[in-house]
Amino acid sequence: MHEHGRYSAQAYYHYFDAWDETLEAAGLDATATTRANVIEDLQRIQDIVGNPSSWAEAIREHGQYPLSQVYSKFDDLESALDAAGIERQEPDTISQADVIKEISRLATDGTPPTADQMDEEGAYSARTCHDLFGSWSDALRAAGYKPPRTGNEYTKAELLDELERLAKEFGRSPTTREMREHGKYTASVYFRRFDSWNDAIRAAGYTPAASSPDASEQRIPASELLEEIDRLADQVGGRPTAEQMNEHGQYSVHAYVNRFDSWNNAIKRAGFSPFIGTSEDLFSREELITELRRLGNVVDRPPTVRQMTELGRYSPSPYKRRFGSWVEALRAAGFEPTTHQLRRYDPDSDETAADMTQ
Repeated sequence: MHEHGRYSAQAYYHYFDAWDETLEAAGLDATATTRANVIEDLQRIQDIVGNPSSWAEAIREHGQYPLSQVYSKFDDLESALDAAGIERQEPDTISQADVIKEISRLATDGTPPTADQMDEEGAYSARTCHDLFGSWSDALRAAGYKPPRTGNEYTKAELLDELERLAKEFGRSPTTREMREHGKYTASVYFRRFDSWNDAIRAAGYTPAASSPDASEQRIPASELLEEIDRLADQVGGRPTAEQMNEHGQYSVHAYVNRFDSWNNAIKRAGFSPFIGTSEDLFSREELITELRRLGNVVDRPPTVRQMTELGRYSPSPYKRRFGSWVEALRAAGFEPTTHQLRRYDPDSDETAADMTQ
């Protein structure tokens, strides 16, 4: 379809969540992609472009399969290239000075480039910068630039002013996509400060575009959400976690849960193997603690199990499996459990959710 069809595959993704669904709707049998298919395609790409400086970009431009399929079959790009017998020619003499010089070259009027700009226009990938300096922010600092502020560093007034500016421009409350394309900040910045896009819209004094919760996120095309997983996978070097999407992605995990019911379903739709096994496989310790602290700030006290169930992004079960009990999870997050919570807690027995709801 990409090379010979009248429309791009992306046009179909606006109507169908997956290519297999498109084929099924057309009465055609879907053909499962195999490791051999991916290997053959990588070898075909090599015949076209030789050994590119960025295989990820070469796959996006010339590949028959999305990058997510490569990660799904081989876990990482390096393993796929090894299986295809392709020796990846990565420069082994890149120094920090080289990267600093390239950052300065891409800077405009004293404003440093973004990681995406480095990937698209720079001589080195943002991943290379991360490997050399520990993070993209540290690379910018080494080059003499102040890294962009994180979501928590922007004031609510700044964020609301930008919403008001876009609302005046469009004559209505803006969507997450319009913020991404025309605004100063990404939608994820608002999710971290206001918990949802609609909450941010209301805080700015506007009515959300639809009355249903997080409706603006539901209108994000599935293809755009899946493309963002694919982009983030390239950035982090493999299957991204929910925490990485919240921290580095264009959308919050809320958008994926609303569209696909769970982060695991979204990962699977993007062509990756879903996280399997216990809840420890699904959520990292850092993800669980971050969410517990967020909820604590919302309720202004050590959260209860019931509050996590009703207001949290995760269920209480991952906390009990990861930390052994709700009380130990609270302590790990820096909370001092209440007297009632401690009185209900017996470290030698299995506590129930009902024990910790007050």
